[in-house]
Amino acid sequence: MRKLLFSLVILCLLSVPPNGFAAGPVNVASKGFTEQVILGKIMVQLLQARGIPVKDRTSLGGTNVNREALEQGQIDVYMEYTGTAWFNFFKKKETVRDSMGLYEKVKAIDAKNDLVWLAPAKFNNTYAIVMQAKQADEFGINSLSDWAAWIKKNPGKMTVATNAEFYSRADGFKGMMEFYGLSFGKDIPDANVKKMETPLCKKAVRDKQAMCGMAFATDGEINAYNQKVLTDDKGFFPIYNPAPVIRKSVLDQYPEVKYILDEIGPSLDTGTMTRLNYRVNVNGEKPESVAKSWLRGVGLIVKKKK
Repeated sequence: MRKLLFSLVILCLLSVPPNGFAAGPVNVASKGFTEQVILGKIMVQLLQARGIPVKDRTSLGGTNVNREALEQGQIDVYMEYTGTAWFNFFKKKETVRDSMGLYEKVKAIDAKNDLVWLAPAKFNNTYAIVMQAKQADEFGINSLSDWAAWIKKNPGKMTVATNAEFYSRADGFKGMMEFYGLSFGKDIPDANVKKMETPLCKKAVRDKQAMCGMAFATDGEINAYNQKVLTDDKGFFPIYNPAPVIRKSVLDQYPEVKYILDEIGPSLDTGTMTRLNYRVNVNGEKPESVAKSWLRGVGLIVKKKK
């Protein structure tokens, strides 16, 4: 009897991973805007296709919500942007112009937090300011320097559409104004800044509710709405390459996850991500459908035969 009990105890111990807990599903999250949801769905579907148990937590919330959830172990992985980590999480003031150099810096800092940055995507989804192309041409505005000069000549006239996060971030609207020699509240009164959800900013510019608006470099609607991205000619906006950021303890449970998620980045360049965003925001397709078709298109998952 004792030998039987001893054997059962040994069997139970062998069935438990080295960290002492049974491996649960990988909680995959994302921020709430289109690109993030697509990236989240790509991770969810790729992991599921490779046999990894997953809990879909996409559209969890904003940047801080995802970061805090990751640090507290409420989620296991989400895609974060290098520039966001550098400026918002780590409070750095130096702008790093080399994309891989920036990636290595944030990766090294987060390693101390037991958070692992996996392979980054090729595209740089930096912030941008857009205007309707026709109006920008009429005013002779092609760059942010042109934009600032026009505002100086016409104080209180420029109206802006932005989301709340861009409005308040150091690498966002107020920082950009200061960098280009403008005084917030004077050159652009607070009443002229209209805060709204991210997808509505470009629509507000299109519908003449605002003269300019925030955008992301990979937004599919920019061309569809006949808008112009104002060149960041002085180089204010940082580099924003996304990469999966995952808790080290999860990689200890599922070492193969690193190699699975590392397959995503090399096939995601700016043109590709812009087209995926376009399919959701302009064509009205669902993010999960767009993610699945892209995964199949690049051969990362295979369509099951009936």
